[in-house]
Amino acid sequence: MKRMSVLITLFLCVALLGSSALAADKIVLKKYPDLKMGFLNVNFIKQWPLGVESAKKVIDFANEQGFWWIEIRDPYATLTLAQDKELAVYAKQRDIEVAYAMNIGLLDPNFMEVFSRGLANAAVFDGPRTIRTAGPGLEFGNDPKKTFWTYLEIRRAISVANQAANMAKALGLQYVVENGVEPIKGDGMGYYGTVELFAGVNSNVGFQLDTGNFFCVSRVWTKPADAQAFIEKYAARMGYMHLKTSSPNHMVQQVLADNELDFDIIFAIASKAKMPYVGFELDQPATLEQAIENHKKSVEYLKGKFGG
Repeated sequence: MKRMSVLITLFLCVALLGSSALAADKIVLKKYPDLKMGFLNVNFIKQWPLGVESAKKVIDFANEQGFWWIEIRDPYATLTLAQDKELAVYAKQRDIEVAYAMNIGLLDPNFMEVFSRGLANAAVFDGPRTIRTAGPGLEFGNDPKKTFWTYLEIRRAISVANQAANMAKALGLQYVVENGVEPIKGDGMGYYGTVELFAGVNSNVGFQLDTGNFFCVSRVWTKPADAQAFIEKYAARMGYMHLKTSSPNHMVQQVLADNELDFDIIFAIASKAKMPYVGFELDQPATLEQAIENHKKSVEYLKGKFGG
């Protein structure tokens, strides 16, 4: 009987450990040991499309490779609350934090309906405690030649962002907006961009930095010095960052490498602001095997540059 009890105890221990028994040591950069390296589930979206089981595969990969966290991108909040609760438990068992993100833009007609669903989903995860959306949306998507927000658009975007941020704060979350296709700065007289958006919103609105979008997504290329100045100004409101390389051709790269604004500058700003969450965003190749290899190569690049 005693032997049976011991065997049952061992079985339960193994079951509880699950795949976490295969966990690697967490990735740590010697120069910036306080930064937590993670990645986006969209880096694997071709082979692991959005869903509970595919998200579990992303979590397992993060656990096995020593990442600290992942961003789950649920573009229009289609995952149910029950599904996200299941994923939150699964991630916690594997010591992986989660940031919840959506794609919808501030001026999209269904923003508040989607955002309200997303709020409940975001609240179940341990991690940055953020809820992310894009800033620009259909107003740019429907007009490939559009390069800026108009006065009426920027006023509306500011109003929506403030409302969303206040709703998020009430649930203990920080609403964060990512810089995207809009220019970093307008002229204040009919041409508006990221600078004007953040100058107009309340202090509850946070910033989700993308290190490459200034150079390879914005429809008006950004001078690295201007990008640095903006990051420095809003570092205290940064919820997390996407680590993306746009060099050498102003295109998103499949493996992290030297960026137009040096990662050393960005990491120093983030570390000083005590913002630890750094998530790889890599252009996805055709195969899962190559996507996995690209994450490993990106870790090697950062360790070679910053020690690890």
